[in-house]
Amino acid sequence: MGTLAGVMLGLGAALFQALSYLYSRWFVAKHHHNVIVLLTLSHVLMGGISVVGLCLILPDNMSGWKVYFGPVAGCSLFYIAGQAALFMALRRSDASRVSPLLGLKLVVLAGITTGWLSQTYSLMQWVAVLLTVVAAWVMNQAGGRLSRQSVIWILGACAGYSLSDLHIRILVDRFAAFGLLRAAVLSALLCYVFCGVCCLPSLFLMRKLNREMWMRAVPFAALWLISMLLLFACFGVIGVVFGNIVQATRGLISIVLGSMVAMAGFEDLESRITTTVLLRRIGAALMMLSAIALFYIGK
Repeated sequence: MGTLAGVMLGLGAALFQALSYLYSRWFVAKHHHNVIVLLTLSHVLMGGISVVGLCLILPDNMSGWKVYFGPVAGCSLFYIAGQAALFMALRRSDASRVSPLLGLKLVVLAGITTGWLSQTYSLMQWVAVLLTVVAAWVMNQAGGRLSRQSVIWILGACAGYSLSDLHIRILVDRFAAFGLLRAAVLSALLCYVFCGVCCLPSLFLMRKLNREMWMRAVPFAALWLISMLLLFACFGVIGVVFGNIVQATRGLISIVLGSMVAMAGFEDLESRITTTVLLRRIGAALMMLSAIALFYIGK
């Protein structure tokens, strides 16, 4: 597989991720904004599918589970925290506004790695971080400001995802002997099995679960798991740096999808906006994408 295939995998991941945001907003709107139900049902479903996937690709010569448990647990638990925060943000705001602002993960990650891991960055990378903040400000001004609660939940999602990413790097390195592509897919499947197991006990605490709820959780679970497998495969083909730049197109895709959904009449999912506001958001998303590319190029 060449660079073009890796880019296509990354774009596919971005598209499916943007679609999953719409379905998560649809679920919480239909079920009285119940974030915990969606979080639980979707991860139990993804965990079950991941078990099947692991049976197909799990190597026979893996090291003991102690080698992998720490990174798997860290990656999964921080991811669940980030995902819960994302759902809370999507309760209050359109997916087309939340998705581009997830680019602020760059700012959060830089803060975490500088403050706690003594990571140093080049001047170009700090310029990219500043450009990310400017892009987020422009996005927040386009079409009315987001509420303070929405911004807090988005930053919480960025923090959870950033800490999860740090553990992903460790986990993929533990599987390095099996090749980067297989290591990436193994890491993803193991994490979603772990998430599924963690969410199973919540099923017994939930009342009034019915077939309709399960069926409405399926689209999000399917879209999100597909997006993650494509993303990890993308990392395996073109590397994490280039892959992250390609994945950043999800913000731009979300804005276009949101506009299409609103024009189709689904204004309970996406608010209708003027052409001027749409162009401002697209401009801010392109600025965010440029900042992310600049950050990784400046390494």
